[in-house]
Amino acid sequence: MKHLSLALATLGILAAMPASAEEQRINVGVAELTCPTCSFTVAAAMRGVPTVEIVDFQEGEEFGTGTYVVAFDDQAANPDMIIEAVLANGYPAEVLQAGES
Repeated sequence: MKHLSLALATLGILAAMPASAEEQRINVGVAELTCPTCSFTVAAAMRGVPTVEIVDFQEGEEFGTGTYVVAFDDQAANPDMIIEAVLANGYPAEVLQAGES
């Protein structure tokens, strides 16, 4: 009986969870990228957020700036978490609207 109760409780928890997560993509503008180590540090900070993957990186028109295209599971992460990870490493960052760079 104990095992049946545990199994039913587990099923209840699973039923309450969202059916599926969605992959989201955002563009993150970062400044003060003055050397390759800076880009590595920012990328490592972003990847430290659960489910985050860097899809692309484009250098900005101004020296030391760049745009990261970032994909993540919206059930495990959000844009604020990604920006906070970059800011915590000392680099200015913001989510860019489509068309900004």
